[in-house]
Order: sequence, then C-alpha cells, then structure tokens
Amino acid sequence: MTMIRPVIVGVGQITHRFGDNENALHPLQLAKMAVEKSLDDAQCSEILRHVDLLSVINMFSWTYENPSGLLCEMLSIKPKVAEYTAIGGNTPQWLVNRAAKKIVAGEIEIALICGAEAMYTVAAAAKKNTILDWPYSKNNPTMVGDNRSASNSDEVKHYAEVPITVYPLFENALRSERNLSIADHNKFLAEFCAGFSKIAAKNPLAWFREEKSAQEIEIVTPVNRMIGFPYTKFMNPIMDVNQAAAIIITSSKVAKRLSIPKNKWIYLHAGYDATDKWFVSDRANYTSSPAIKEIVGAALESTGINISEIDFFDLYSCFPCAAVIAAKSIGLNLNKLPPLTITGGLAYFGGPGNNYSLHAIAHAVERLRKNPEELGLITALGWYITKHSVGIYGGMEPKNLLCFDQSENIQRKIDSMHSPELAEKPGGPAMVETYTVMHDRHGEPLNSIIIARLEDGRRCWAHTEKDPSLFQLMETEEFVGRKGLVTSRDNAPNLFRFY
Repeated sequence: MTMIRPVIVGVGQITHRFGDNENALHPLQLAKMAVEKSLDDAQCSEILRHVDLLSVINMFSWTYENPSGLLCEMLSIKPKVAEYTAIGGNTPQWLVNRAAKKIVAGEIEIALICGAEAMYTVAAAAKKNTILDWPYSKNNPTMVGDNRSASNSDEVKHYAEVPITVYPLFENALRSERNLSIADHNKFLAEFCAGFSKIAAKNPLAWFREEKSAQEIEIVTPVNRMIGFPYTKFMNPIMDVNQAAAIIITSSKVAKRLSIPKNKWIYLHAGYDATDKWFVSDRANYTSSPAIKEIVGAALESTGINISEIDFFDLYSCFPCAAVIAAKSIGLNLNKLPPLTITGGLAYFGGPGNNYSLHAIAHAVERLRKNPEELGLITALGWYITKHSVGIYGGMEPKNLLCFDQSENIQRKIDSMHSPELAEKPGGPAMVETYTVMHDRHGEPLNSIIIARLEDGRRCWAHTEKDPSLFQLMETEEFVGRKGLVTSRDNAPNLFRFY
C-alpha cells in the first residue's frame, strides 16, 4: 500500500508597493495575486478547481463580511469548505499541519492556504484622510482556531495586553538569566537584529531592503526611539506592509495524478502544535517555552532527525526574545547561534499580521527545491509566546510516517505543569521577577510594568510611581531581583515602591 505523503506543490508571494490610490489593492486582491502565483508555480492551472479546502488567515488591515467566501468568488471556485481563522501568528503552520492531517486521513485532497495584509495602504490613506473604496463590513466573520482572549483582567489592568508592552518583559528576564549587563545585552540585541537585517537586505521580497548596522539599531535617535525597554523601534516588528502569500498542499498521489512536476514537491516531515500556559501570568518563568521544547522535540523524534541535522531555521521573530527563547528551548547554543531566519524576520522582511509564517514556509519551499537534500525547521507563534506550531520540511521523501498523534499528549503534559498563584490584591514585600519601561511616541518614558513575587511565592503585577529619574535608573541598572513593597489599588494598577 502506497503511503500518503503531504506535499506542498505551489507557493506564491506578493510584496506590493504602490504609487497612488488607484493602485491601492485591498488585502483579498493581494491574496488573489499570491494564489495566482502559486498556481503558476505548481505548473498546474487545473489544480484550482480541485481545491476542497480554502483557508484564509485572519487579517488586521481590513474587515470583510465573509472573506473566504469573497475570495472564492474572486477565484471562481467552490471548495467543500471555505474558512477564516482566529487571530494568531501560529495559524499558517497550524493550517499546514491540519491540512496535512486531513489529507492523510482522506478527508480532503487539496488545500489552499493564503493570507494578506494591506496595512501600509490603510495607514497611508489615513494620513491623507483618503477613503478607501473597498468592500467592508463592521461584523466579524465566523472563525476557526483558538479564539480565546489573550490577556486576563489583571494583565489588562496593568497595560500588559499588547505585544509592545509584553515582549519586553520576556527580554529583560532573559538578560537577567544570562547574567548580562544592560550594555552587553543591548549590544547583543543590536547585533542579533543586524543579522536579520542583513538577510532581509538580500531578499527581493523584503519590505526593508536597506541593511541596518548594529549601531543604527542600538542607538536611540528621533527615528529610532525607545518603545518598550530594551527595544528600540528598529527591534520591533513592522506591520505597515502590503504583503500576501499562498501555498497549495496535497498528497504525492494527487500531485502525480495531476502531473505536477516532482521537482515541485516539498514534503512535510512532521508537524505539531501546542500552547504554553495561556496567560502570561501563569508561566513558570519568562525565559523558556515548554510548548516549543515539547513540539520540536516530538517532531524531531518522530522523524528520526537530530537538531544538528537541520540545515536552516525560521524561528518566529516578532521580537528578539521570541526567537531566542525558541532557540534556547530547542537546545541551540545562544553564544553561537546559526541564522534564525531565512526571510529577514518581522522587523525587516515585514510583519504582515498573522501571515508572516506563510511567507517563511514559502521561502523554505523555494530553498528546498534548489537544495532538496536539506531540512528546514519553521516555528510559528501566536499572542505572547502562547500558541505554537512547528513544521519540518524537506525535498526528499521522509523515511517515517507523518505522525500527529502526540500533539494532544503534549498539550495535556503542558497543562498539568505548575503555575504560580496570581495575587490579584497583593500587599507586602516583593521582589521584581521582570519589568519594562514604556515610552510614548516622542520617546519619553511613560510608565513601568513590573511582574513581582511576594514572599509567599505568589506572583503579582504592578507599576511604579511616574518618576522620570527612576525610569532612567531602570534602563541603566539591573532591576530584576530588586525588592520593595507592593500595594493593591482597586481602580488603578498595583503600586510597587522600591526600598
């Protein structure tokens, strides 16, 4: 009996810059262009009419009443299922894993996965007070995937509810764990990001093609303001881009039936998904990801591949700490890291909302076609190092069966792990576990956010007083491990006063 092997047979990517409003395409128009490129890439135009699952990745830049249905009309197709996903940067790889599972189970034959953003166009139009004549709906469509709220009420109360305020907390915890001075850590971050920028500069699809030096990335200037300590603007993901990607996945049997050239086939060797403890408050620490460790470990074990045999990585890099924590969690040496991106990452390639990892997968496919003996590992991440998916890809047929069964077991293992108790009304002595200082759009310090531990081990959130001199100290001296008194406040963030 012939094994059913999921294969990606077509990829398409668009990076669209426009000169005037007449060329301002809405996201689904960009998605359609990417789909058409993927069809050309597969060298099989008839594959489109055989698609039985269309998955459209959640879009930030525009709201449609029925995005997947509208795209079906634009493509003149009628798949059995047309769906739209929940928010999450993990969804591209999650959709690939899910489609592969359905293909192996015989539920579908061909899946088309696509996503697009036109944030640059929307932002440019807003600056000019231009009305975009695009199909629009105020109503959110039905979604598939995990649509739980990303933050609990205590996190919201302390403004830890958006990426720019949450990810710096992980980064400062990493610095403390690695015992780096603030100066050395800033240098590490700048050099780390400069490596990503160098890759983006050589990538014709990258939004930012001008290579930035480590010095440009590290030094705070009017164009490179501090956002959330220790991240300058050039270390943050840039979402104001117009980018789209699409991939076509089927089985080797169907690909052969449709006469798709074999040199187009790229195999999914393994695919796993899991979430860490859902709320940031519930994490055991802010320097590791049990979910990434477990799903990558399972993917490698199921394929019989060692991490040293992986030829290239694209570890989700919305912020430096995301890629570093992933690298650390899968056993890479932080003092001698291999390149962690093949695109340039979200700060330099571009951060098209939830769709970045579909671009990473498409890049991997193109690289593996040129070097089929290689293996690539892609991670995708949603929310705050919360939702995770991994895929291992290769140009050669896998030796082992594609296995998905362990994802549920992995999730049960993670869910059973210990979480510190959260004190919603804390009081008394406490020690800083991690922190950040947020800045306004002019670069001025605005407020601090602290995660602390009480003497009984419970965790709490707090702010300090709005003291510019204190904020300056918090950015020049290590405050992880410092002690003080925390006071609960009903209608304001808890207050932390240092001894």
